[in-house]
Amino acid sequence: MYLNENQARLLAPQSLPQLSEASLPDYSGCGLFNLAVSLAKVCGSPVRAHYPELHLPDGRHASEVWSRHETLVFLLVDGLGDHFLAANRELAPHLWRDRIGRLTSVFPSTTATAITTVMTGESAAVHGMLGWFVRDDPSETTVAPLPMRLRGSHRAPAPAVIERLLRIAPVMPAAQRQTHLVTLPELAQGPFSSFHASGAMVHAYRELEELPVRIAQAAASGTGARYVYAYTPLLDRTAHDCGIDSDAAREMLSRIDAVYAQIRAQMPDTLVVVAADHGFIDNPSAHQIDLMQHPDIHAMLRGPLSGERRAAYCHVLPEFAESFGEVIEARFGHALIALPAAKALSSGLFGPGSIDAETFARCGDWVLIARGDWTVRDSVAGESAPPMIGVHGGLSAEEMHVPLIVSSVS
Repeated sequence: MYLNENQARLLAPQSLPQLSEASLPDYSGCGLFNLAVSLAKVCGSPVRAHYPELHLPDGRHASEVWSRHETLVFLLVDGLGDHFLAANRELAPHLWRDRIGRLTSVFPSTTATAITTVMTGESAAVHGMLGWFVRDDPSETTVAPLPMRLRGSHRAPAPAVIERLLRIAPVMPAAQRQTHLVTLPELAQGPFSSFHASGAMVHAYRELEELPVRIAQAAASGTGARYVYAYTPLLDRTAHDCGIDSDAAREMLSRIDAVYAQIRAQMPDTLVVVAADHGFIDNPSAHQIDLMQHPDIHAMLRGPLSGERRAAYCHVLPEFAESFGEVIEARFGHALIALPAAKALSSGLFGPGSIDAETFARCGDWVLIARGDWTVRDSVAGESAPPMIGVHGGLSAEEMHVPLIVSSVS
């Protein structure tokens, strides 16, 4: 869907001085986006020639080194921030030993956006998966694309909405390597994974400690070059429920380190790469803004918030489109940065590539980026917003920096 003339005019390149203190995403060679580009190249999948791939610490491109290995295992540990790993390195000695540097996440620093980048080799500017909740303007619905459910409901969106969400060709079906997906069974069965991992062999595990066995089985399947993508959401779930600064999160890190050590021990001749989609911060209850308690502001919206609690997209009624940012600044300037959506898009915050009308519409009229440890949310009928101690999606260093861990092959 092409931009109209007015939309194209609004997307003239701009800078964001409001974010001068933020940890912005790196798309030039040291970010998760660049890792995704390198993984696509290793798989032999098409990737845009002008996209920079990951620069290793020695200056070489990752695909140049990694393509030499018959089997590449990529383990994505949801929620493993580099700051958290560094602060708890004694609990994760194997991961810390093999850490070769850090990457930045994408924006927003959240699973739906980051994993879609990993699965497609495209930035959010292109794939348009802008957060946990995505607004579909043609149907006037808000969707959680990972579980593929309408907000406030257990119902799936209409097929046309799913088609608009899953619109960018994924890496795995086009790969010249044999591809495998190792994940929890409930995650493997939905439309999101079925689309992005089409053609891959799926290996399900139920307990974290099963992961090494399933990865080894995947790596031993078939013949020729292989790419094994493994995923664990358990640290992410623990941090949401208990906080990242909790004994439960530290215990989960220790368990993940033991699993990584086992993978390395049983597959000494296989290259294993570990990274994360985002890190975490904890959000105190006193710093949670609920727009339902500010009905004058909520009444300015033409639909519910989408995106994340740390990076929310506001679709505003036309009569308030100009003044909304001033209202937010006056009421919540200490907690939120209000950016015109077109300015956020044109700044490159969402990454390289051509922005189309669908992505433009999904971003709404204003983007609210949380300062410090603040969050913003609302609610819809049929929904009770779950309490979350640990949160992500914003531009703090703790959320944006993730480790790059690469095993040494014996």
